[in-house]
Amino acid sequence: MSSSSSTRTSSSTTTTTTMTTTQQSSWSTTGSMNNARSYHATLILPNGKVLVTGGNINRTYLNSAELYDPSTGTWTTIGSMNTVRTRHTATMLTNGKVLVTGGLSDTSDHKTAELYDLSTGTWTITGSMNNSRTQHTTLMLGNGKVLVTGGFGQHGYLDTAELYDISTGIWASTASMNHAREQHAALMLSNGKVLVTGGSGSSGPMTSAELYDPVTETWVLTGNMTKERHLHTTSLLTNGKVLVTCGYSYSGYVKEVELYDSATETWSMTGSVNNARFLHTTSILTDGKVLITGGRGFIGIMNSTELYDPLTETWTIIDSMNNARELHTASILTNGKLLITGGRNYDDDLKSTELYYPL
Repeated sequence: MSSSSSTRTSSSTTTTTTMTTTQQSSWSTTGSMNNARSYHATLILPNGKVLVTGGNINRTYLNSAELYDPSTGTWTTIGSMNTVRTRHTATMLTNGKVLVTGGLSDTSDHKTAELYDLSTGTWTITGSMNNSRTQHTTLMLGNGKVLVTGGFGQHGYLDTAELYDISTGIWASTASMNHAREQHAALMLSNGKVLVTGGSGSSGPMTSAELYDPVTETWVLTGNMTKERHLHTTSLLTNGKVLVTCGYSYSGYVKEVELYDSATETWSMTGSVNNARFLHTTSILTDGKVLITGGRGFIGIMNSTELYDPLTETWTIIDSMNNARELHTASILTNGKLLITGGRNYDDDLKSTELYYPL
């Protein structure tokens, strides 16, 4: 089943913020966004700038977008998306455009998708997905198509998956997953297959994991995780293994961390984090270590951060962020620094951003 494509273009406006920088150990504040936001999406553009899209502020859904320039530490507003959306995804395409899919507004889940053209600074509507969905995942495959998986839609938890063809702007259904899930994680393995882990379904958090083969367009179950979890993160380590970090389970906040070996399709426990959490971020640094930031745990919303060393399989507490935050994003810049944007601190959505300097 395929969906048709239509076009509409939005105009562009610009507003620039003033940069402020305050050094605090390995973390420093940088220019604030023009809009506070959580549940937004960010990605690194080919020119090294960071694009942030949508999200919400105090339950008001946003269609605004901004660009961060690492060379100046400032944010500039750009043309707004055609649709307000939060809990959506943004994917960098091989043609240099950005695909934004799905998400939620104050009236419904979305099946719409749109493209950001870096060369013109404009947004254009592209083909809609076959299913409306939020809290789903999207990945750029090695064959140039975009895979969207799961999420939550008008009929509940989704097991459906779709492929977006960037040459036609059309979505086509592919094989469904074995389990319907939202708030799961997906990443591409070194062999080109896609690993989907955990998430939440009709029975709550899940241990199940499955593999998608882009060549055969089929899903197969792989070994189950030891711990059920959703709202967790996955990271592809330099040794080819997958690190699954934290999340939320039947028993509450998760501190257990697991490794997936794609060669044997088995899971093993590795060192636990010092502070259990979910709604956090994890990022692979240039030295191969993994940095976990923020989130919510037993002590509430946190500013704490930790580093995982794949060689020793241990976590070390390092300097805390300047602001406690959950529902934020983390982006590795081309200069090796880590940019943290927005999120929420209890009742307030944040416009503040900060940088981590690897020591």
